[in-house]
Amino acid sequence: MPSRQEELLDAAIDVLGSQGVRALTHRAVDAAAGMPFGSAANYFKTRDALISAVVERFAERDRTAWQAIAGFLHPADPGELAAALTAYVRRALGPERAVTVARYGLFVEAALRPALQEHLAASAAELRRWATQWLRDIGSTDPDGDCTAIMDYLDGLLLHQLAFPGPPDSLVAAMDRTVRRLCTTGG
Repeated sequence: MPSRQEELLDAAIDVLGSQGVRALTHRAVDAAAGMPFGSAANYFKTRDALISAVVERFAERDRTAWQAIAGFLHPADPGELAAALTAYVRRALGPERAVTVARYGLFVEAALRPALQEHLAASAAELRRWATQWLRDIGSTDPDGDCTAIMDYLDGLLLHQLAFPGPPDSLVAAMDRTVRRLCTTGG
């Protein structure tokens, strides 16, 4: 069960993902969490402190989600990896859309405030370690380079689909084609 502080931060992520970074205020977080006015301000005295805490909570949630995925995902070839990534993209653009929008909002904040980059970078590095291992397991001859290319493609695809949604069915073929092109296997 999340603590009161975690509930506030989860509500802040929801606000960020549904209304944007400009709407992220103590009052909006209190309302989204269903808590009395002043609750968020009791934990996070300034907006900067709130945003910093949101980045930390987001990175924690992201790591937990990817740990679960890494625990059951073991692709055997580029096609299976592409299918898994397509499923991830569909979820990120569907039921987890607000979290995905929040992710990119936090990326923009980190670009403007480098102090926020550490937590996001640590979470991304862990995700890339898992993805690099998946690529190694399917026979990539350059798992680090392939991982960078595929993850960068994935970020670009998600951001583009958020801003300019295309037909969801086109994702399957595009993901399969791209993973096969970007994954250098020895076979």
